[in-house]
Amino acid sequence: MYLSFYNLREFPFSMGCDERFFYESSIHAEALANTLYTFQQRKGMVLISGEVGAGKTLVGNMLISRLGSGAQAVFLQHPTQSDKQLLRAVALGLGIRMPVDVDRLDMIDELQQHLVRMYHRGRLVALIVDECQDLNARSLEEVRLLWNWEQDGQKLIEILLIGQPELRERIREPRWEPLRQRITLSYHLGNLPPSDTANYIRHRLRVACSNGQPAVEFTPQSVAEVQSATNGIPRLINVLCDNALLVGYAKGVHCIDREIIGEVLRDMTCWGLRATDEGTGASQPGGVTGG
Repeated sequence: MYLSFYNLREFPFSMGCDERFFYESSIHAEALANTLYTFQQRKGMVLISGEVGAGKTLVGNMLISRLGSGAQAVFLQHPTQSDKQLLRAVALGLGIRMPVDVDRLDMIDELQQHLVRMYHRGRLVALIVDECQDLNARSLEEVRLLWNWEQDGQKLIEILLIGQPELRERIREPRWEPLRQRITLSYHLGNLPPSDTANYIRHRLRVACSNGQPAVEFTPQSVAEVQSATNGIPRLINVLCDNALLVGYAKGVHCIDREIIGEVLRDMTCWGLRATDEGTGASQPGGVTGG
């Protein structure tokens, strides 16, 4: 609707995990670079946690992209309900077809043989498991057992666990000590600080621009309001900025100011955010839930 008005070729604040829009904040860049190094050196299991909307899944997608075509990567984005489901999902992700009624031990044997073949071909195999806080105990234990597989003292599969903060609390339980000891690298993706929020908005507008410069500007005051309202959570920044561009288009203006942000917060969000000062559009963060 507003693309040509702002000299954009695509929507800059869409909710998809498009790698082109990945903004390398200091913490996101460090987590991605060190996870990549850990995988390439087969050094151990990695844990990345973060609040809802912090960009965890996008980091997983970026990792797969940077591993390159020489690696085989499986990204499980939906929690499995049993250890056998997890094994089958990994096998399918690696292109291994198995009968519906296959025995669990036969499945393990087939999968392990495949990983050994990949090892001898010099190919790295990576498993990224998203939403790990929702894995049941048997599935989480199966992840640990998968990581134990070795050939010539080298791990056959590298594993990244991605989850919300409660995953960290869960693995602190004594029963998960064996799993916790295998995690050699751990990051928590915090919210963007104010300077990164401003750069994040500019970055996404530049990527989405058709040519030259985007014909829209967020004032420093509006960026500060976005930061205050979203607490620097990338997903919420996207929602707020996309709606702000829509309001700006309806008003026929190319400058997104604090009043427009206030109008969006007041009339177009369902986060429990409310304007506390109708004259300035100041807002208070409310409860935000979701996946």
